[in-house]
Amino acid sequence: MLKNRILAFCLALAMCVAISGCAAIVLGGAAAGGTYVYVTGQAKQKYNADLGSTYQAALKGCQSLGLKVVDKKKRLSDASIKAVDVDKDVFIDFTYVSTKVTEVTVRYGILGDEVASRRILASINNNF
Repeated sequence: MLKNRILAFCLALAMCVAISGCAAIVLGGAAAGGTYVYVTGQAKQKYNADLGSTYQAALKGCQSLGLKVVDKKKRLSDASIKAVDVDKDVFIDFTYVSTKVTEVTVRYGILGDEVASRRILASINNNF
């Protein structure tokens, strides 16, 4: 029942985004500038920030959520963080889009968890 309500809300939100043409207004957030998408267990969002700033915000976000970072890599055009939340692996990948835009992909667990992934993306946004 709860899943149906969440699905209905997400579909309504997606329709609002499609009609308005500007996801930033619907989703809000200081750094969040792109659309939020959840497909095949992965949540993706673009941030109006460079790769380095987004990567640092994600590390702070992991710390604020109590996630244990077990591996992290940062290169010129991409980065990644692997963390653990109790017994679930969390994978956060960063892709350089431009000097002022970074795309972040979050997968919570093997199959994904939309609510947990959105919480992680929100935590990244809150730590800019």
